[in-house]
Order: sequence, then C-alpha cells, then structure tokens
Amino acid sequence: MSILDTIVAHKKQEIQSLPVREKLDFPKRSLYDAMQFPKRSMGIIAEIKKASPSKGVLSTDFQPLEIADTYEKLNVDAISVLTDERFFQGRASYLTEVKHHTNLPVLRKDFIIDEAQISESKIIGADAILLIAAILEKSQLQEFYKAAEEQNLDVLVEVHNEQELENVLSVLFPKMIGVNNRDLNTFRTSLSTSRRLAEMIPEGILFVSESGIKTREDIDYLKRTRANGLLVGEAFMAADDKRGVLSAWFDED
Repeated sequence: MSILDTIVAHKKQEIQSLPVREKLDFPKRSLYDAMQFPKRSMGIIAEIKKASPSKGVLSTDFQPLEIADTYEKLNVDAISVLTDERFFQGRASYLTEVKHHTNLPVLRKDFIIDEAQISESKIIGADAILLIAAILEKSQLQEFYKAAEEQNLDVLVEVHNEQELENVLSVLFPKMIGVNNRDLNTFRTSLSTSRRLAEMIPEGILFVSESGIKTREDIDYLKRTRANGLLVGEAFMAADDKRGVLSAWFDED
C-alpha cells in the first residue's frame, strides 16, 4: 500500500466522526484573485505545516501564528494550512487561528474525500480548498467542485500526471489547476512534471506549481512554464531566514 493509499484509508475512518463545529462568520478572501493579480511575477502561496510523511517533523517549535506573521510581512499572496492530523500533524484549529490573524486568503490543505469536509472547511474559515484528482472519481470531482462553489469557496484542483489532468478536463473547466511535482506514491519530486503538464492546461485556467521548489534556478525554470503561482512548503518551513529565501528567488533587497 502506497503512502497515499494509507492516508486515504485513514481519512475514510476519520470522517466517520467529524466533530460538530460552531459556525462562525469570516470575510471571504479570493485565492483566485491573489493568483490572477500576484504581487510578484508569480503568486506565492506559503504553506504552514509542522510535518510531512517524507521529511518527518519540519518545525520542532511550531508556532502557526508567528509563521503567518512572517509570511504576511514577506508580502506573500496567500497562506496554505495543513489540517491533516495523522500524517502532517496539522489541526483544523490552526487554520481558524490563522484566518483570524491574517488578511491573506487561506487555503485548506487536506485530503478531501467527502462533501462533509467541504462544509467543515467553510465553517473553520477556509477561503479555498484543495481537491486532489488522484483520490477522487470524476463524478466526485464534479460534485465536490460544485459544492465548494455553492459555499463560496475557491478550489485548487490538484493533478500529478497527464492522465489525471485529462480526467479533470473531461468533466471540469476549473479556474485553477495545481500541478504537484511530488509523486504521491513515492513522495519524490521533479519540476519536469510542471513543464510537461503546463502544455496541456488550456488558456483561461490559472496554473499553480506545487512542491519541490527550492532554488532560484527552480523559479527561473517554472517562469518558463507560464506558471501563475507557486505553492511552497518545505523550502520555507525549513528556512530560518524565510526573507532570504524570497530575496534570492526574486532579487529583492
């Protein structure tokens, strides 16, 4: 069983007992607008995550609000928050806290396999959700995308290969597609995935490259793929000097 299969199997058990949460009112902030009109040559979605299956614990002194403060000061375009508990040591409460604390759009990063998770995402304060094509049937993609739009949530539809992208485009014309450069079965990364799939993404769909982005050379490479945005996690979480990372990538003083 692959890592992805293990995560999904656990998620199926987890959703059987989703907690009842108090519905709060949050202002909507558009992830789509943030990627369409970025502050730099490409939009930056900066991720808050404590751990990952491939790297283990990324931050021993994990302070989500301090990280959110840093990202906002760095003028990123949006924040992604990992909410999966078992494999990424995230929490839904982290997202709610970050949403209260920042003026940036907040993306919920989790493994959504049930419509109840979409409603939960709205309740906890997400502005956008991730739908992973690798773990959803075509009919689910359609249903979940529609359900998210009805709840005024932006959707980043994530693909990892040509077949997944073809499956998505056969049933949807999403506003945003995220190309994950990480193989979710092996958790290895290759930016060539973004290069290959970028050629298949129709005009009119915003393209976000995800995972494996570490150096100025990576940024220059992805600029040539017409990426509208980048989702960056481990490169930021592992860096003591996050400003230095961005400065090196975009020639900022």
